[in-house]
Amino acid sequence: MAKKKAKKKSGAAAKTKAAKKGTIIDKSAVLPLAAIAVLIVAAGAFVLLQGSGNTGGSGTGIPTSSGIKTFKGSGAALELQGGKPVIRLFSTTTCPHCRWIKETFDSVAKQYVAEGKIVAYHWELETLTAADNTLTAEPETVFPESELNVFKQANPGLTVPTFVFGGKYTRIGNGYEASGDTANPQSDLSKQHLEQEKQEFIAVIEALIKEANAQ
Repeated sequence: MAKKKAKKKSGAAAKTKAAKKGTIIDKSAVLPLAAIAVLIVAAGAFVLLQGSGNTGGSGTGIPTSSGIKTFKGSGAALELQGGKPVIRLFSTTTCPHCRWIKETFDSVAKQYVAEGKIVAYHWELETLTAADNTLTAEPETVFPESELNVFKQANPGLTVPTFVFGGKYTRIGNGYEASGDTANPQSDLSKQHLEQEKQEFIAVIEALIKEANAQ
């Protein structure tokens, strides 16, 4: 599952060792089977970690027949804004796994927003205080503290991409991305995996809409 971590830089350089799809930073316990790569962003004074591998899976309270396979149930109450479920993606522009999933997430989110069924945010972080919501026409420069708190609560490791749908379903990393997808995003196999991502996004959103309408 693809991911990337943000934390303040320490004075000492991180020790690394080679891994199948990236670099393991020290003894990171975040998704221990995922490969980790590191990128130090000096201007923001924080370190970004990203990894790849499918470590998602349905969690608490998700029926196996729902079509939701890689998201996990958080156990939280449904989050609504104006009576509509809220979905979020936290990412960065430098993360290849985030770039791979961006168009698919944004297209699904925009469709449901245009239909007036959900509220959606896609925060591309530059630092932990500066980010742009790619789903709006005008670029933002400030990452709201309330949104940072959502990010922290869903994923204390602050890795990207992180998905938070309705406050109830979360996923850290991409669920269907496979080796080679980011290098060859136009390949038939990559497109197949992106279609799987799209269908699961739709399944989660439809579940949220159904619950919101029942309230």
